[in-house]
Amino acid sequence: MKYYFDAGEAGGKNLLLLHGTGGDEYSLVDIARFLDGSCRILSFRGEVQEEGMNRFFKRNGLNQFDFDSLEEEADRLYEEIKQMSEEKQVPLEDWILVGYSNGANIAAHLLLERETKLTKGIFFHPMSLEVHTKDFSLADKKVWLSFGDGDPIVSPESFNELAENFEKRGADVTIEHTTTGHQINMAELGSARNWLNTKG
Repeated sequence: MKYYFDAGEAGGKNLLLLHGTGGDEYSLVDIARFLDGSCRILSFRGEVQEEGMNRFFKRNGLNQFDFDSLEEEADRLYEEIKQMSEEKQVPLEDWILVGYSNGANIAAHLLLERETKLTKGIFFHPMSLEVHTKDFSLADKKVWLSFGDGDPIVSPESFNELAENFEKRGADVTIEHTTTGHQINMAELGSARNWLNTKG
């Protein structure tokens, strides 16, 4: 997978970035540096193409997910994360997943459906992918989730299903509600930065 890496400065957070549909490995870099100006960055580009737009797994229409692609690409992504962690000498548990939309969805899926050493995530505008095959404890996980009341893509029901899935399995969940749509706004960024400073 194509990626961007920045070693950051000593003492910085380790942020692993996963962009939304149509983004690339540079899309969330400025957001990462807002969250922590000293951060180490590892950012991947999704390998699935949808009408020329990069994604992390296929879909067959808006919110119509290709579950075979989801599982295959989740495994591929996790292998890439493990390989790059070894190469850059960063323990898996030290990464904080930072995803937006499609990137947030596959990141949340990794925490919910794969037993990994990844433990923390900042997920902007994620939704439930309606996959609930695992029930292992998530007591070691901490996640920050944002939802926009005017979001035309993520319904309240889908967002709540995702949040409740984390909560009922023991994760530490922080939710930021905004009055805007699917875009990331400054109120969310401030909330995410505060969360990172206290729980990241």
